[in-house]
Amino acid sequence: MNRSGGTFGALSAMPIGTLYVAFLVAPLAFFLVISVFKYDVYALYRSELTGENFRRIVVDPYYRAIIILTLKLAALTTFFSLLLGYPLAYFLARTRTAWRGVLLFLVIAPLTTGVIVRTYGWIVLLGAEGMVNGVLVGLGIVSRPLQILNTQTAVVIALVHILLPYMVFPVFSSLSGQDPTLEGAASTLGAGRARIFFEITLPLSKPGILMGSGLVFTLSAGSVVTPALIGGKDVQMMGQSVYELVLHTLNWPLGSAMASILVLLQFAIVLLYFRRGQRVAADG
Repeated sequence: MNRSGGTFGALSAMPIGTLYVAFLVAPLAFFLVISVFKYDVYALYRSELTGENFRRIVVDPYYRAIIILTLKLAALTTFFSLLLGYPLAYFLARTRTAWRGVLLFLVIAPLTTGVIVRTYGWIVLLGAEGMVNGVLVGLGIVSRPLQILNTQTAVVIALVHILLPYMVFPVFSSLSGQDPTLEGAASTLGAGRARIFFEITLPLSKPGILMGSGLVFTLSAGSVVTPALIGGKDVQMMGQSVYELVLHTLNWPLGSAMASILVLLQFAIVLLYFRRGQRVAADG
């Protein structure tokens, strides 16, 4: 009985396992292999092993600055997504209004629109003649339009808007799964709202915070379209560098090395999330 169940489970997992290997493991393995080959102007790469590609990325100040900037912007995006997303998730989890379903749909609605469309929307808003500068100049806060586009601030603003749902829903799920009687019991024992939140609600929602933070960080670190359109040439992230090295410069080994470092950083974040999640579960 157990053997047949195990066989059925293995057969059921084969389709998704095949897709996983074909579209994730195989491309990643290809990038890792190419990253240790030598660059060739005519053949793109030669099958000669070298560590020069990784050494160049680490030693060259230009590429090292790109890695640091990527980590910085991904961390800022994660921080502000949590800062804005947690109160929203808390409200959605605690409200009993009949409109909660509508509110949840409004949170997820931006995901139904393409990234390019949403990015161009921010270009319109943040441009020199956009609505943001129009309001600032109209209210007399500034005397002339500010330079918002082609800055790191603009990239973070756009990424937070695009990735906010990936923070809200894990936190919302974590908050919704909490036992509501815990807060009632704490209140009966004399705990105030602030103490209940910081000693019960917030600690119990850590799994959702960790998952949401991991998703937002990895997605923002690997983003290409939004930094390219919002940040321009002045804001260069790792995803853009991989795109340019592979498709424009045609330096596949160097682009593969950069992509490998990006993927390894993302996997490291995911691994830290799982290890931290296990600790939280064990402590709980």
